Amino acid sequence: MSYHRNNWQQAVGLAAAFVPGGEAIKFAVDVVQELTDDVGKSRLDYVKGGRPVVELPWQPAGPPPYPQRADAVGRQAWDLLFADEKRFAARSLLDQVGNLLMPLPPAELDMVIRRFGPQGLARWDDLTHTKDQQGEEAYDHRRQQEMFNWLLRSVSPYTAMLIGSAMPCSQPEFEHACCDDAGWVLPKGPFAQVDGGYFTESWQRVSGSTEAMSWQDMSQGRFGTCWLLTSIQGVIQANPQHAPRHVRQEANGTVTCTLYQDGRPFDITVVPDLPYAHGALHGAKGHSDDARFAETWPSYYEKAVAQLRFGYEAISHGGYVDDALSMLTGRPAQKLDLKSPWLCHEIADRKARGHALTAGTLGEGDDRKRLFGGRLAASHAYFVKDVDVAGGRICLGNPWGDEADRRMWECWLTLREASTYLYNIDAAATW
Repeated sequence: MSYHRNNWQQAVGLAAAFVPGGEAIKFAVDVVQELTDDVGKSRLDYVKGGRPVVELPWQPAGPPPYPQRADAVGRQAWDLLFADEKRFAARSLLDQVGNLLMPLPPAELDMVIRRFGPQGLARWDDLTHTKDQQGEEAYDHRRQQEMFNWLLRSVSPYTAMLIGSAMPCSQPEFEHACCDDAGWVLPKGPFAQVDGGYFTESWQRVSGSTEAMSWQDMSQGRFGTCWLLTSIQGVIQANPQHAPRHVRQEANGTVTCTLYQDGRPFDITVVPDLPYAHGALHGAKGHSDDARFAETWPSYYEKAVAQLRFGYEAISHGGYVDDALSMLTGRPAQKLDLKSPWLCHEIADRKARGHALTAGTLGEGDDRKRLFGGRLAASHAYFVKDVDVAGGRICLGNPWGDEADRRMWECWLTLREASTYLYNIDAAATW
C-alpha cells in the first residue's frame, strides 16, 4: 500500500539496521504487505476495458414502487424509443419519453430503466444525438447532460452504472493503448476526509487541514491536467468553502460537480467509477493512487470536466489556466503584469480579497523538462501558494502532491526569477 501517512513501512525500513533481527522483521513485513495488497486489490470492482456494473445497497426516496404502473409506463416508453425517428422526429420522441418517465418515483423509474437494459439505453443514447436535416442534434449538449443528470441522480447504484456503461454519451471516454490492464474501477477510498498533518514518503511535512476537501489533497496522476488541477488548488486555497458547494456525492453514489459555461452554472453528474491502469488510479486523486485508500473528490472534479469537454483525451494534453479558473468560478480571469515592480503587492492584495492565482512556466513539450536548476517543470501549471511582500518573492505550489520531492513540491521565486521563468500569472475571484 502506498498510503504514506505515518510512514510506518518507511520507519520499519530505517529502523531495521539498528534493531537485532531487523532485516528479518523488515522482510516479513514486506511479504505480509505484498500478500495483503494482492488480496485487497483482487476484491476491487474492476473491469479491464469496460465499466463495473454491480449491485450495491440503496434506499430509494419516495413511496414504494407500484409495479403495474411501472410496467405500463415502461412499455409505452419502449415503443416510443424504437419508433421511426425520421417519421416522428427524434426530439419529439425524446420529449415524450421524458414526459412519461419524469413523474415516476425513483423506485419505479429504476424498475423501468432496468427493464430497458443495454439495448433500450443504447437506443435512447443514439436518439439524443440523432441529427435532423439541418444537421442539428435532437438534444444539444446541455440538454443531453441535464437528461443524464436526472437519470443518474434518481436511480439505484446498479442502474446508474448500467446507464454509464450502455449510454456512452453519459460518461467521458478513456483509452490507454500503452497499458494492457486499462479499464474502470469502483474505488473503495473515501470521497473526502479531514486530514491531520503528516509526512510524505520523502519526509516532507504537509500541514493539516480542517476542511474535508483541501488544496493539500491533490496528486495529478498520469493525465496532463495540471492546468485544471492546480486551478482547483488555487480556488480552494482562496475559498475553502468552494469545493463543498460545487462537488457533492449523491445518495446513490453518483457525483455531481457544478462547473460554469459563459458564467452560467452547469451541473455534471457522473458514475462513481474511475480510470484504472498500471494497477492504480490513473487520474487525479488525494495522497495515494491505491484505489482502496485514495481520496476521490479530485478524481470526480477531473471526470466532470472530461465529460464537459467530451473525453479525457480532450483535457489530458494541456490547457489554459485562465480557462480553468473561469470554468471553476464563473468569473473572468485577469492577467497580472509579470514585469511590474508592484507584483507582490498586487498578489497579496488579491489573496486578501479571496482571489485564486495560478501561474504557467515557459517551455515547450511536456513537463519532464526542468527549469531553474531543476526546481520548476517546464510547460507546467502551478498555483501561487504564498507571497513575501517584504522580501519580494512568490511561492508556487505544484499539483504533483506527495509524488514531488521537496524542491518540486513548492518553489520560491524572486520577481526577477518570476519574469524569467513564468509566462503568465492569472487571477480570478472565488466568492
